[in-house]
Amino acid sequence: MMVTFVSQCEKNALKKTRRVLDAFANRIGDNVWQTVITQEGLNAVRKLLKRTASRSTAVSCHWIRSRARSELVWVVGNRDKFNGEGVVPVNSTRRNFLYNPKSQWHTVEDITLLAAIAALFHDFGKANKLFQNKIDPDKQSKVSEPFRHEWVSLILFCAFVGDLCG
Repeated sequence: MMVTFVSQCEKNALKKTRRVLDAFANRIGDNVWQTVITQEGLNAVRKLLKRTASRSTAVSCHWIRSRARSELVWVVGNRDKFNGEGVVPVNSTRRNFLYNPKSQWHTVEDITLLAAIAALFHDFGKANKLFQNKIDPDKQSKVSEPFRHEWVSLILFCAFVGDLCG
C-alpha cells in the first residue's frame, strides 16, 4: 500500500521521528514522507515511533487509496496537532461566524423567508396589464410602462409592511 507520513513534531522528537521515518520512507518535504509499504512494515514503523514518542511527537499516517482519496490510518503522539481526518489545521479561530449579536440575521430560515417574500412581490410587480403586453410576442405593444415593475413591486411591498419603508 502507498502511505504518506506527516510529522508535526517539535524539539528533540523531530530528530527521532526523522531518523525512524527516513529508514522506511522517502522524504518528499521537510516533514512529509511517502512510500509503498506492507502492513507488517507499517506496523513496525508505528511500533518504533511509539517507542521513541514524547510529548512533542505528532505523526499521522495516511493510506493513499486513489489519486483523489486518502484515509487516515493512525496518529502517534499528540492528536491535537491534527484534525479529525489527520489533516494539519493551518488557521483556526474560536470566533463564531454564524452568530453575530449586532446583526438581525440570526438564522438562514429568516433569510429564506424574506427572499421568498421579495420574489413574490417582484412577481406582483409583473402582474399588471402593461407589463404583460410588453412581453407578449403576439401583441408587441409600443406603449411602455409608466413605472418599471421593480418600482411597482417596491410600492406594493411598502404598502404590505406599513411604516417600515419610510
